[in-house]
Amino acid sequence: MNVASSSSRSSITWQDTTYRYGFISRLLHWLTALLVLSQFLVVAMWRMLGETSVTLMLSRWAPHGAIGLLLLIITLVRLAWWFNQRGQRPQQPRTLRGQLARSVHGLFYVLLVLISGLGLIRNYAGGWPLNVYGFELIPGADQDIPALMLPADVLHSPLSWLLLLLVTGHVAMAIVHKPLSRMT
Repeated sequence: MNVASSSSRSSITWQDTTYRYGFISRLLHWLTALLVLSQFLVVAMWRMLGETSVTLMLSRWAPHGAIGLLLLIITLVRLAWWFNQRGQRPQQPRTLRGQLARSVHGLFYVLLVLISGLGLIRNYAGGWPLNVYGFELIPGADQDIPALMLPADVLHSPLSWLLLLLVTGHVAMAIVHKPLSRMT
């Protein structure tokens, strides 16, 4: 084996290949996973403990609205990167399982955009500015806008729990079918 071939194997592959997702795809995937899990952790802690010093601290470290906005931005970046890499990334098999995997992955993107967007709409329509570590990124409306609040109130939470259910299934299938090596 020559030096050139051994060094190319150890270098970082930024882009996707037909055998493995590249560094950027993997980074965006795991960053999304971390942020989604942090959202559910904070919500679960609030539901279990109520307002305590722990939940207040978690909310300061991972403000729900700010993390939601970051998830929306990362999801849009992921969609752009997917479009850019679509011809060279690993393909799902053309089986029922592969078709189901493609559908669920597409649903992940739809849900991440919808949930984050609905959260931002609810925040704005309720008159609450989106503050991130002391900086106002998005002002709240001057007065409540019930026509925007209602769909956001009705859909944000149920869609979030659907996302959690799909994530749980995604993790289970990754363990069962072991394709994690392409994303780790």
